[in-house]
This record gives sequence, structure tokens and C-alpha cells, in this order.
Amino acid sequence: MSTATAQIATARHIARVAEQQIKVKTGMRFTIVLCPSESTKKTPKQMLHIIATSLNMSVDSFRMKGRPREVVELRFLGALLLRRYFPDIRLTQIAELFGGQDHTSVINAVSRANKLLETNDLVFTTKYNHVIKMINQWIKEQ
Repeated sequence: MSTATAQIATARHIARVAEQQIKVKTGMRFTIVLCPSESTKKTPKQMLHIIATSLNMSVDSFRMKGRPREVVELRFLGALLLRRYFPDIRLTQIAELFGGQDHTSVINAVSRANKLLETNDLVFTTKYNHVIKMINQWIKEQ
């Protein structure tokens, strides 16, 4: 086993243990996502494209001014997953990707997405799980 493979295996083990400890101590379920910082090929814009296409929507939907539930949930997923997979991205950068919204809109989107996941909203959780699956496939691609 190469050094890089061993490091990835160790990081995955630590993440699984941390997820279990969080659930035991708080009762809340978290998914820790590993995204190596060396992966400069992947960009936030590309991730938004993956999210939108996995939900059969246009990437332009992130910038729409309207508030249909599908568009709002798309933004919630985009904000939540950008914060998870790109921890160094600033709120203002995410807001700019969403058509120049305010950074507080991004904070609200992440908060509301987490609340929908905590309450097991069936429609949102189904979308979230599908998008996570597609993103994991995208990350594995070289």
C-alpha cells in the first residue's frame, strides 16, 4: 500500500470514528466529507454544475431571482455543499456564484438546509442523498 493510499485510509477511519462519536454524544448525524486540498482541478463552479445537473436543473437556476421550492432547495444544497467541500471559500464568494446575493443569504441557506436534514424532510433528504452520490462520483474522477 502506497503512502498516499495509507493516508487516505487513515483519514477515512478518523472521519468515521468522529461521525460515530458526534452521533453518540449529541444524537445528531453528520457526514464528514474528505476533499484533499491538493485537488485543484475541482472548482466550486464545477460542483454547482454537478449539483444542478444531478437534479435535472440548469446551473443558471442558482442565479434566478424567483423563489420556487426547487430553486430554493437547489441554492440550499449548493451553499451547504460548497461550505463542506470547499472549506476555504468565503460566504461572499458563494453569494457571488448565486447572482450577487448577500453573505447572510448564504448563512441562511446553510442553516435551513441543515434544519431540513435534521427534521428528515423527505423531499429535501432524497435530493441531498442523490446529489451527494453524484458529487462523490465526481470527486473520484481524475
